[in-house]
Amino acid sequence: MLACRIAVLPHAIDVAPTRGLHRVLGRALALLALASFGILLSRILEMNGGVWGTLWQDMRLTLTVTHFGHVWWWRALAVAWAFWAWSSRRRGAWSTCVLAIAVAVIALTRSETGHPADHGDFTLAVWIDWLHILAAGTWVGSLFGMTLAVFPSLLREGKHSIESAAAMFQRLSTLSGIALAVLVAGGIFNATRQLGNFEALWTSRYGIILNVKLALVLVMIAIGAHNRYVKLPRLLACAGKPTPQPLAWRWLLPERAYVSSLRDAGQILRSCARAVLIESLLGIAVIGATGALIHAMPPADVPPIYTTPARM
Repeated sequence: MLACRIAVLPHAIDVAPTRGLHRVLGRALALLALASFGILLSRILEMNGGVWGTLWQDMRLTLTVTHFGHVWWWRALAVAWAFWAWSSRRRGAWSTCVLAIAVAVIALTRSETGHPADHGDFTLAVWIDWLHILAAGTWVGSLFGMTLAVFPSLLREGKHSIESAAAMFQRLSTLSGIALAVLVAGGIFNATRQLGNFEALWTSRYGIILNVKLALVLVMIAIGAHNRYVKLPRLLACAGKPTPQPLAWRWLLPERAYVSSLRDAGQILRSCARAVLIESLLGIAVIGATGALIHAMPPADVPPIYTTPARM
């Protein structure tokens, strides 16, 4: 959501899309707080064998003794809430940046308590996993921001918003491309480190879940490419802006395919909104697959099975 506010919406804008996005961001922070306490609760129940009767005593021990508890204290939830409230009163860029830093710290605590931290704190694996989380959040979060707050406002305005819609959609496409590059690089590093060997992709539960996640991401990439090279040029043409395209893509789709009129503007805008909505729903499925991966043991961490030699 913050990526959408910082990199997609114009900084000078103070209209319905910004106000709607700020409200949605508050709901996202509420979900983040609930998830943080949910993770804490699940870890406690995993460590005490699922005993609810000693939950409060075990929570105190978890937060004061364990590595997970020490890292969990660094979840800057209070800071994030404070600067979200501050930015709702005074829409300064610095408060949004501090809020983004707080959310980045929360993401780092997730990497520090997951599989990447099994071999130590602040290792290369932890930092790459952190970048992977930030890239995924930037990509999927900006899609949710557009779907839940920005596109509904633009669609209500209709043709009058086509110029600003084209500019926002172009920035969204650029942001998604950058986030995708970081996401793929981090994903390849994590996969090679946690799978151990190529065969684990289809011989382990972890690998099968990873395959499902990759399939979903590939579908999202295909939709994003169609948005970038088909829908965006048509939207730019409606707004009377140039539509630069790679040479190979011009051969596949001639420039006349992008010629549109303002009569088509509403239809094209609705088509863009539907595509981003589909990507957002696929993003939910990717998040679900990621959650399953977090709670599955990577094949590289499975201890070898030792067998005793048979007696003669």
